[in-house]
Amino acid sequence: MEKERHCKCKTGCASNRCTCLRNNEPCDEECGCVDCRNPLNGVDVEHLSVCAIQNIQAYKALSKRDLERRYELPCRHKSVPLQELLHEYYCEECAESYWYSFCREYVVQDSCTWHCEVCHQCQDWRIWHCEVCNKCTYGLTLPCEHCGNDEGIFDWGG
Repeated sequence: MEKERHCKCKTGCASNRCTCLRNNEPCDEECGCVDCRNPLNGVDVEHLSVCAIQNIQAYKALSKRDLERRYELPCRHKSVPLQELLHEYYCEECAESYWYSFCREYVVQDSCTWHCEVCHQCQDWRIWHCEVCNKCTYGLTLPCEHCGNDEGIFDWGG
């Protein structure tokens, strides 16, 4: 996958002011950054969930033993090493996908949980992100519990 944007940061690429980091990407040789400290550099982000990418320090702190630790899937059909849960893991027995939530520190079912890239938190499927007040809000229907937005301007995490 080809990168769409390249940063030109002069302050080290360690905050969301960096276009690359904000887009969950490492910097590359085409970026014009100075003293780059993007924490995603050297990480294979293609094989990580958004939750793992946005919790990159916790991911980087994992040892080989941590990655080999097995977690039982919520469906209880099998236990899987953490390494295989860092992106979506598909259980053929129940036809569901699962992944490890660094926010919640357990395995979640993909159809019931999503990670809000703005709020940097894993959320229940009934929660949506309001683009008017820029907060996640509970409810299957409008309005937003924070700002009263009822215009249908929201992001379901997809």
